[in-house]
Parts: sequence; C-alpha cells; structure tokens
Amino acid sequence: MLRHDFLTDHVKRTADMNITEFTKYTEITNNQVGATNDQLVSEIKNRYSKFVSEHLSTEKDLHKAEEVWDFVSNKLKMNAGLARFTLDYKGMESLYFFPWLVNVFRSPSTALEMAYGAGEDIFGNWCSQIEEEDPIMFFVANDPTFVYNRERQIYVADLVSTIRDRVIERNDGKPAKIVDFGAGNMAWARWHGVKLDPKLMDIYAYDKDSSIKPELLFEKNPNELGIKFRHGDLMVYVNDPEAVNAELIILGGVATYIPKQIFSQAVLMPIYHLLKDGGMFFFDLQVDCPYLRRSMSIFDWPKMYLDGRENAVNAIAELEEMRKKLWQDGLKFSTEYAVDTYNEFPSAVMVTLQKL
Repeated sequence: MLRHDFLTDHVKRTADMNITEFTKYTEITNNQVGATNDQLVSEIKNRYSKFVSEHLSTEKDLHKAEEVWDFVSNKLKMNAGLARFTLDYKGMESLYFFPWLVNVFRSPSTALEMAYGAGEDIFGNWCSQIEEEDPIMFFVANDPTFVYNRERQIYVADLVSTIRDRVIERNDGKPAKIVDFGAGNMAWARWHGVKLDPKLMDIYAYDKDSSIKPELLFEKNPNELGIKFRHGDLMVYVNDPEAVNAELIILGGVATYIPKQIFSQAVLMPIYHLLKDGGMFFFDLQVDCPYLRRSMSIFDWPKMYLDGRENAVNAIAELEEMRKKLWQDGLKFSTEYAVDTYNEFPSAVMVTLQKL
C-alpha cells in the first residue's frame, strides 16, 4: 500500500496552487527566440546584490555568492522563460534558489534533494531543512515534478520494505539482493524510514554521476548498512554478475531517457535474466505533461524520449505492447501500474513487473 506521508513532512503543498503557473514559462521560451531583455537581467542582478549584502558575514561569503551569480547569470541571459520564472518566484531573494539552479545544470542528483527542502545556500552552506519562509519552498512544495518525485520515492520505499518483511518472515538467514540502477542519492532509503540491515538486505546501487559521495549520505558507512555503491553507466552495469538473482531491481526516473526500442531490448531483456523467479522490477515513464515540458525548456533538463506518450493511458498501452512481445520471446512478466495521482495532469506511470 502506497503511503502518502510526504504530505505531512515540512514540505507541504498549498491549497491554492494554480497549475497555470507551471505552464506559462514554456510558452514564453517557445515564443521568444534569443537573449533575455537586458533590463530584466539587470533588475534580477540588482535585487540579488541587495539580498546578498543583507545576509553576508564575510568576504568569503561575498566571493561565493558572486561565483553563483556568474554561473546563473549566463543561463538567465540565454533563456527568457528562466529569467521570468526567477523574477516571478523571487529566486534572487532566496538563499537557496540560485545554488539549486547551479546543481540543475551541474549535478541533477544533488538538485533533486530540493524535493525534500534540502540544499546549499548562496554562501556554500548545506541545509537539510530549509525554512518555509524562503521563497524557494513555495516552488518545492507545489512544483508537480517535485511532488511526483516524492510520490515515486515513497512507492519504491514501500517495495523495499515489502522485500524486507519477506526476508524476516522466511527466516532462512539469507538477505535479499536489491539492485538500484540510477540510484542517485537514494532518497527512498534516506527520507522514508526504510530500516537498512545487511542481515536482511544486500543492496547494490549504481549511478553514473561521479559527484555523488555515498559515504556522506548516511549516518553510518554505507557498507555497514549493506550498500555497495558503484559509479558507472546503466548500459555497462545492466549485465553485472553482481546483480544476478535480485529480488528487486529499481530504475527510478531513468527509463524515459532511453529510446523505447533500446529500453525493450537492452534493458528489459537483460533485467529479466538478472531477476530471480518471482523477483520484481520497478521503473517509471514520464508522460508529455506541461510541467515536464517546462522543465526541459527553461531548466535545460536532459532530453526525454516521450515517443508520443501524451498521457498515462498511452504509456500503459505502450508498455502492454512491449510486454506482449517479450512474452512471445519467453520473457514472462506480470504487471502492476500506478499512475501519479497528486498532479492535475498525471506526470508519470509507475510500473512494477514481476518475473513469472
């Protein structure tokens, strides 16, 4: 059963969120080619400079804040939608908005920590619980992409907890093997109360982002928690002998970056052979919703292969066709679908395949 406990965390969605706010910036970008109006960039810079001067303590703080501006200003100049977005959301009057933008372009895994109200401030200090008064928190709480990210991580956390309970019930002294491809910062393990125990779960986590430091993510050494972290690309590790006989394989937020035909042949087929009988494979597919288009447009998020996936119905039909072809080849999966339910326009379909 999917737990919606993220609604009671310090990241709370407001009742008056207007979905049109999350669609207009894509329209601005699509309708205006070229640089942002110089006057708009100057206004943002002046307000940011004033904000920095009111909060800095040392020359080192000033230098760091200027570094952040130097990077972000170039993005603002090139993208009218991003500049308008920054102004409307008072990004230049936030301790965390611009550093988050830097991570969007440099380290998306780190940027996703903002879904939980955690991030670096303009002076380089990390905060694990940003105060609600900071302007970025309205965006964090209401942005459909962040809302769905939290829902997906809770869904994965429940799957992992189900596997853990099975190990306890069978009591045979053998830990379950769990494989997380595209693990990022392992939000499902860190934010949703999953009790990690190497006697119960043997976790292999893979991600190509070399900036991820797993030894800094957990209070204990990851090895003590049963986590083996590997840096590398999915297409290399999907045939890793260490991942064989997995009870659960996770591919959260990755499948949409892989063309449909490649996903079927180069991902689904080898993963079938990595799973033990009865093992489960979780992944999700983004659909072509307004806020996803906005993210790709103004945040320059990596290209997603939407392939005519205009809504959840199309996504499910596509996957059923894919599953039918695999079944004919002897790769038999049962399927459970869960549609994003907390956004006006569902942004994704969560899929759990079970090897028969």
